[in-house]
Amino acid sequence: MPEQATDVAAVEQTRRTFEAAVAKMAVKLQDGVRERAVAHGPRPQPTSPAAPPSHTQEPGAHPAPGRTTGGVA
Repeated sequence: MPEQATDVAAVEQTRRTFEAAVAKMAVKLQDGVRERAVAHGPRPQPTSPAAPPSHTQEPGAHPAPGRTTGGVA
């Protein structure tokens, strides 16, 4: 039965070749994922709306009593 031994050897060789090809593809896939991550960088996080600075007056606001907005008092 030398033919069966040859068939078993061929199947084993095919299995090893297939496993090596799958491992190589997995490495390439991981490399591609890393390259895309580096190329696109971290995604910006959404920011909450900023409160207006406290030193500015809102439109229509009037100065405090006793204060002038310029000119001679």
